[in-house]
Amino acid sequence: MKFELSPIQSQSPDQTTLNMEDVESPSGDNIQPFRRHFGNNLVFLFYKGEPLITIGPHWPLTICMTLTFVLSAYFMYILIAFKKNVYIRCGLIIVSAIQILSYLVTALMNPGMVTANQHTLEDIYNVINPRAIGHLFHCSDCDVCIRGFDHHCPWTGKCIGQGNKNVFLVFVTMIPIYIITLMIVALA
Repeated sequence: MKFELSPIQSQSPDQTTLNMEDVESPSGDNIQPFRRHFGNNLVFLFYKGEPLITIGPHWPLTICMTLTFVLSAYFMYILIAFKKNVYIRCGLIIVSAIQILSYLVTALMNPGMVTANQHTLEDIYNVINPRAIGHLFHCSDCDVCIRGFDHHCPWTGKCIGQGNKNVFLVFVTMIPIYIITLMIVALA
């Protein structure tokens, strides 16, 4: 049986689930059914069978970064901003809160791991043939396939993909704002 993607395009979405007995790899071997595999990630709090919270393989760096953000905001507020006017204190609190929350959500949110009950024939074809039209990528650090893969970020301890990319962009945008705010508080 030749492995083709074209028939799946004409089917409705509910017909695209994978029947493992009908699929052969390009080499002619039968593909074995997928077991739930979360790779090197720790997963918590499932919703509809999919993990909402995942902790990546570089979790020690995630803890260090979280402590850095929290402690820098705390010391800037206690040591410097507390003596300044109310606008500087409120600005520091708001910017610090957005920075810390965007980082934590990025570091804890599922990046788009593809697990057994999400696999379709198209997904398997994209893993076998990564030059195909899909956006599925297997990260060797996390040891999972990520839908909408952007990159593996050791600073957040995990991959950045379809599930956490928007929050990651907020986090990255907040970094220079956070640094400028800290400089303004220190110099004001």
